[in-house]
Amino acid sequence: MTDVLMQARQIGKSYQDGKVTTPVLHDINFDLKVAEMLAVVGSSGSGKSTLMHILGLLDRPDSGELICNGTNLLDLNRKQAAQYRNAQLGFVYQFHHLLSEFSALENVCMPLLIGGEQPQRAKQRAGDILERVGLAHRLSHRPAELSGGERQRVAIARAVVNEPKLVLADEPTGNLDQTTGAEVFALLLELNQKLNTSFVIVTHDLQLATQMDRTLTLQHGQLIS
Repeated sequence: MTDVLMQARQIGKSYQDGKVTTPVLHDINFDLKVAEMLAVVGSSGSGKSTLMHILGLLDRPDSGELICNGTNLLDLNRKQAAQYRNAQLGFVYQFHHLLSEFSALENVCMPLLIGGEQPQRAKQRAGDILERVGLAHRLSHRPAELSGGERQRVAIARAVVNEPKLVLADEPTGNLDQTTGAEVFALLLELNQKLNTSFVIVTHDLQLATQMDRTLTLQHGQLIS
């Protein structure tokens, strides 16, 4: 059994604006291991977010392959890609993107309900993961009633409630103060160890990146390390 979760092979991406073509990613190649904590760093405009969108099947490259268990995920049609995202991937963003009209519990239930889980079972699982991230006392609170750190913990709970193979996190601590950011990263590390989940984290925080298993640096759309 291989310990490689995903392989990116010769990923290339450009954007077209009229007659102007802007290259964003060039010949990206790397392997992501099962349960690996991988940081992706680079200056603004280096292609980090584009790479994350491609890994998350939210955008398609112009060339290359994304291999998982012998399958090129880029061959999936739109419906298959959506099903794969819901079952196998989790997403955490700098801004939590919680639904303001729903409670913490209801927000975390969403991926389960979309995946066809029975409502009562979804609530139980969502409650369990919120307890794991230290929010058992905040289940009925809406995002506006939570602190920034608490909102990000709800977002993380939502990302891992399906126990995905991979969580993609884009600046997950970027909107938090240093102490809260450290607490959120410690939570990600704990979930990585307990759930055996791989994490790819895009960050400008080099101190956070040094705590990861490995760091890839993007520069002008190319990996330089």
